[in-house]
Amino acid sequence: MNFKLSIILVSFNSKNFLLNCLESLYACLIRGEYYCEVIVVDNKSSDFSCQMVRHKFPDVILIENDVNLGFGRANNLAVQCAKGNYVLLLNPDTLVNDKILDKTLNFFQNHLDQKSAFGGILVNSDGTEQGGSRRSFPNLINTFLYFTKLDKIWQYKNSYDLSWLPIETHQVDCVSGACIGMPKSMYQDLGGFDEQFFLHFEDIDLCKRIWKFGYKLWFYPEVKVFHVKGGSSTTSESIKIKVNKWFLDSLGKYLWKWEKPSAIMFSPILAALKTVAWIKSLLLINQKSV
Repeated sequence: MNFKLSIILVSFNSKNFLLNCLESLYACLIRGEYYCEVIVVDNKSSDFSCQMVRHKFPDVILIENDVNLGFGRANNLAVQCAKGNYVLLLNPDTLVNDKILDKTLNFFQNHLDQKSAFGGILVNSDGTEQGGSRRSFPNLINTFLYFTKLDKIWQYKNSYDLSWLPIETHQVDCVSGACIGMPKSMYQDLGGFDEQFFLHFEDIDLCKRIWKFGYKLWFYPEVKVFHVKGGSSTTSESIKIKVNKWFLDSLGKYLWKWEKPSAIMFSPILAALKTVAWIKSLLLINQKSV
């Protein structure tokens, strides 16, 4: 069967979130015209996620990794196996509505030149837009404002988070990897996610290359998903600390790759934040040993 759309989810110890996400997907998956396939990549979960998928969703293409490959590398693996002309990447801690397939395929039908990607709008439980759905590329100024929370006071056109703008379709620097779609050929031309990013900023780096390669990226609120922000990476205090360290490490890698002056100036702050994260992990280890 010639699949039009491959929907890809990367999961790590997210069984309950993944179950809810897949249930919402299959509630709106109509066989026939759409020809969709769903691919789940499991990064060596220990919460019986794979058993759940095999039992409840036998149609899902399940890729079970022997180690945790990280978000970007796992998605790259899935796209290699995908049969769709287009790919839609979703986080397992998302829920979709019954219009997601129509709206996704409508976008691609309106951009037949195969040169456009989109990010959907992430919404909170109250229906408001979630921060991070659309962003400007990180630099020294907007990164400083974001970390100090001053961006809540001073909103300008290059703010890191742009959720305060009117909700309408428009071109944007970057979108969230929790919901991003593009032609498979475009993803492959970009080289997929940069695998040096284990978790965080791999989506922003991909967006940077979308523009660098001459493609276009759209914030497309017609595709709406409910997102439990951080839901798939906050299962325990130790995981939270580890995720924070990955975030800081990836931020440093991104700045050194794309914003070297900002990286040089911001590196002392990053080093301090990493030290705090390291101290927290040591304290947690000591608490467990008592």
